[in-house]
Amino acid sequence: MIKKKLFIGSSSEELSLAETAKLLLEKDFDITIWNEKVWDTSVFKINQNFLADLLKASLQFDFGILLGTNDDKVLFRGKEVLQPRDNVLFELGLFTGRLGTSKCAFLIDKEIKLMSDFNGLTLAQFDKADRSSFEKAVIQIKDLFLTSAEDEINFFPSATLASVYFENLIVPICRFIIENNGFTSNDFHYKKCKINVIIPDRINEDVNLQFEKLKSSFSTENVSFKYAGRPRHITIDTQIKNDTLEFIDFPTIITGINHAISNLLPNDFNKLSPDYNSILERELRRFITTLKKLLIRNGFDEMVIVKRKTEL
Repeated sequence: MIKKKLFIGSSSEELSLAETAKLLLEKDFDITIWNEKVWDTSVFKINQNFLADLLKASLQFDFGILLGTNDDKVLFRGKEVLQPRDNVLFELGLFTGRLGTSKCAFLIDKEIKLMSDFNGLTLAQFDKADRSSFEKAVIQIKDLFLTSAEDEINFFPSATLASVYFENLIVPICRFIIENNGFTSNDFHYKKCKINVIIPDRINEDVNLQFEKLKSSFSTENVSFKYAGRPRHITIDTQIKNDTLEFIDFPTIITGINHAISNLLPNDFNKLSPDYNSILERELRRFITTLKKLLIRNGFDEMVIVKRKTEL
């Protein structure tokens, strides 16, 4: 089973705490601790390399934990209070915006003064002088992430595209089959029908050409039918197997994942890099996961089979 990727961000002064958190979480997650070398000094500095790395990271990870400790003293309404480094707060905002509040947690020293803007975030407080309280806070976050890992459909590019694909193609075909107790092809009515959605192992630059090559390995016949509420006929490939009419579709809509990810990353990001391929692979898995969730929610999971090319 593929572990979910989790990002831990902290100031350089608290990397030992980040390492402790990693030890507590690495059984269940693939952990990366933010490389503090991007910071020249303790003063918050922003540059293109830093932004590129953070934008890339926010697309590569499923969860984020930002470690807030009392690194800086600031004046708040005339009083001196403690707060985390600016870079930690910046990362918290970025990851919360990208991942959502249920996928990002603020692991925070109880001495820190929090602004009201943090209301609604997942907060786990600990006493820096009590190691056991830190461990309990980390376990609290771990339990939250594990229980929320697959309980929602988010709107990453892949999830949005999967929702559109589901509503515009899968739903009409399933409903047509149910309403007509099967499907008639070449003057023969098939009561046994199923839909095979074939997903490539990876996304190439030209997805249409990729699917044409994959499609050539099937012996199919094209069918078309009118469905109420659709301005055009639905056209899809079919094959007969074991007295069952199998609809076969190769969702070229996934090419949108490539375009969306490209626009979410800096213009000079290397699209041939392992990092970029890692992001694409994760989005492809999200497309499949979202599609399967929608099938289950709508009761179509017995009619529709989603397969990667390697599973054929």
